[in-house]
Amino acid sequence: MIPNNNQEVLSILAEKLRKKNRGRNMVLLCAVAVGIVTLTLIFGTSAGKIQAEYTKAVRRAGSTASAVLENATEDQYRQICSLSYIKNAGKRVRAGRAESGEKKLGEISLLDQSAWEKIIRPAYTDLQGHYPKEKQEIMVSVKMLEDLGITEPTAGMKIQLTVVTGWQEKKEELFYLSGWYTSYTDSGSKAQQGYISEKKAAEWGIISEKNSEILICPSDRMSREEAEEQLYKDVKRTDTGQRITVTDPAFLTAVDQLTGSYEMAVLGVILILGGVWFLIHNILEISMIGDIRQFGLLYTIGTTKKQLRKICHRQMAGCMLVGSGLGVAFSVLLLFFGIPGLLGQEYLREYGGTKEFSVFRPEILIAAVGFTLLIIEAAIQKNMNRMIRLSCIESMHYTGKQNRSRKRRSTERQNERNRRKISAELPLLAWRNVTRQRAGFVLTVLSLFLGVETLLCTVVVTGGSDATNIYMQKPDFILAGDFCEEAKEGIRSEPDEEALDPLVTDANTADLLWNNKTDDFAPDFAPISESVRKKILALKGVDRDRSECTEGAYMNAVISETGWSPFSDEYFRVSAESSDEGEEETDVEKSDTEMERSGFPETVHILSEKDMDSLKEYAEEKNLSVDMASVEDGRGVLIYQEYGFTPEQKKMTAEVKGEPVSFCSPGSEYDKESAEVFTLNGYLDGRAKDFPELKLGWHGENMVFFLVSEKGFERLGIEKETFYMEVNVKAGQEQEVKSAIRAILTEENQRRTDQGENGILLLCRSDLLKRMSDRIHGNQMILGSIGMMLLFAGLTNYFNVMIMGRYSRKQELAVMESIGMTKKQKRKMFFWEGNWYFLLMEVLVLTVGTGILWLVRLYMEKQAVYFRFQYPAGWLAGISLGMLGILAGSCCSFRRGEKVHCTQ
Repeated sequence: MIPNNNQEVLSILAEKLRKKNRGRNMVLLCAVAVGIVTLTLIFGTSAGKIQAEYTKAVRRAGSTASAVLENATEDQYRQICSLSYIKNAGKRVRAGRAESGEKKLGEISLLDQSAWEKIIRPAYTDLQGHYPKEKQEIMVSVKMLEDLGITEPTAGMKIQLTVVTGWQEKKEELFYLSGWYTSYTDSGSKAQQGYISEKKAAEWGIISEKNSEILICPSDRMSREEAEEQLYKDVKRTDTGQRITVTDPAFLTAVDQLTGSYEMAVLGVILILGGVWFLIHNILEISMIGDIRQFGLLYTIGTTKKQLRKICHRQMAGCMLVGSGLGVAFSVLLLFFGIPGLLGQEYLREYGGTKEFSVFRPEILIAAVGFTLLIIEAAIQKNMNRMIRLSCIESMHYTGKQNRSRKRRSTERQNERNRRKISAELPLLAWRNVTRQRAGFVLTVLSLFLGVETLLCTVVVTGGSDATNIYMQKPDFILAGDFCEEAKEGIRSEPDEEALDPLVTDANTADLLWNNKTDDFAPDFAPISESVRKKILALKGVDRDRSECTEGAYMNAVISETGWSPFSDEYFRVSAESSDEGEEETDVEKSDTEMERSGFPETVHILSEKDMDSLKEYAEEKNLSVDMASVEDGRGVLIYQEYGFTPEQKKMTAEVKGEPVSFCSPGSEYDKESAEVFTLNGYLDGRAKDFPELKLGWHGENMVFFLVSEKGFERLGIEKETFYMEVNVKAGQEQEVKSAIRAILTEENQRRTDQGENGILLLCRSDLLKRMSDRIHGNQMILGSIGMMLLFAGLTNYFNVMIMGRYSRKQELAVMESIGMTKKQKRKMFFWEGNWYFLLMEVLVLTVGTGILWLVRLYMEKQAVYFRFQYPAGWLAGISLGMLGILAGSCCSFRRGEKVHCTQ
């Protein structure tokens, strides 16, 4: 009787193999640690950056909602909440405006529970107290409290406010403070918010469909166009003019800033996972050749597949556990302490600091460990299956080389081989060594190429999509007319310097022209006077070829009633505060039975040749129903707006083509007999995807522009006015030009103040870059860490290929040494083996890889207008030098191994 002591035998065999494969296991240990750190760092850092950008966008907007339905009913609310692609929805009722004496504090609103908890609350920090429940309770922002002179608020303290509701109805109210919070919305672009209870709103009688709106959070993956189209399709509206205003979701915007799009993000994930897969798989694939010979013999004498797998697991258990432990430890140190510690309070300083900024994700770390162990298990299983298919003799002599029939060499070829020098023979010998397993060789080259190409694509996408490019694409200086203080109340009048387009506003043209000399909206007023324009363009250092000016005039439009039909009645409505009688009026004055004149001026914008060409190309590409030829020859006019037409209104725009359009100066009577008549050639929606950029100055959904050519404007017989300037300077001249422009504007604005005119606004790119230096530094650090980890993983893969090739060929190398190969010749052979991998990888990167980068460029330029492509030559050079360094180092570090006789 032979006692069955299989477990002990398995342990002994595993220990013997562990000692034999000590070098391989050390390399595998490092690869496991590098794989875990690479996955955790890249995905954790990317997720953290996306979350940080999302948090910033939400706090700037004051809401997580990206869509709003105006004048909503309860039925519409229920419809929206039932839609599968809507994450959250809530109702908001605007109650009025809060004032204290002459000081205007902000808006007062009522929110339902869903709107407060899921949509508005996430945009605030440092919340104290609770949302109002009782009739006299109120919650306000810290900024509103500061405006009231309250620096140390306490729950329940009394606040005396004047609330203006409806048509200037003022209510004196004594509230009790139920809570307060910190808001990050720009006071120059959005009013501060205060919230009251439902009981107080019911007392005021303000809960109605006229002032209710639904805040909507569509799916993060839906773009603005997709969400808008779907909502208009699924929500039954009360009339054709009821609008649904949609913007891109904050989360989608954050993803786009990092990767360009969801599709590119998914592709990046696949490439990174593939790179880590090859990193670990290659080690086991190369190193387990010797194990297959051993396992084949064991399998022949009766060892089962299950027992062989146990032996394999036990010999690798130590390196897997230690490698996983090191990977977890380094990941925690880098992501939990390292990156947030380096960034400090700078990355989100203006939006609450780094309290919510975290790049450490436990779920990503667990997934990284699981994925790494899965790769090892897959490689073990693959080699087990390969071993079982071999016979005893085949497994004993297994080298990984596929058996191929050898063709008899010709005498001439044999003689040529005999005449070759040893120096020429070594590269060929190295080539035969690396290609003895053709499938493995191809797989290794492709894995190296994949790792390098992933890094280069990541550098191109992240570098080109970096928000820094938004600022770099802006001109050195932007000049535009400013709003007067009276007009700024309740409108977005301050430039959003962080946006791609800083001059988007919710004001109208009347707000921009208000309070300029006369009550007739300043018919002769130019935001940028001719004298200022000439002085600036004449400054030494100004690059006139790269500087642009927007020209035109402010005039009242006179159009047929049909021509005005696509516009909602809300566009023409003027609030009663501008009316002496306090009654609702409209901004459309009928001049006769057919034509209607706008009550305030609109902008007649002269299209430059560049703009005209862009619009022609866009109209042809999108197959728009516009007659660009008529506009170009001066007979036609286009209406440009960002109002956001409803589907029904969009249909109307196609029906009004050909209607007559005339213009008259503000404050003058419309003379039908002498007025120049243009043809309305179509409407342009500035919110449409891929719409070409027009230099308009201030613009937004409440501004309408009439676009004419230079010939068309000459027909009006009036002087041009300059609305907007973009000034670029020659290299090294920025500071001198900045000082000169500021001196010119200081003098001009003082003159305008004395004469009762609005001043000129100046934006400097250098000031913006300086103000945003902390954010830019944080972006570069985060994106740089991702690139460095990819580079390190790629170089590790190459190092592993070089080292594991030696471990798997110890006996072969000893035999070659026994028959006379010198140490120097071995080094040269190893050099050429690594060099073949390196050269083929470089060829693939420079050919196929360059083509892939070009495709990435074309794709990204369509996804993000601010994308800047730059070939990553520096990164490629760094990779190449790193690989050559590894190649040289591995050859120089060669040491004579264990003596093995030829007979062994």
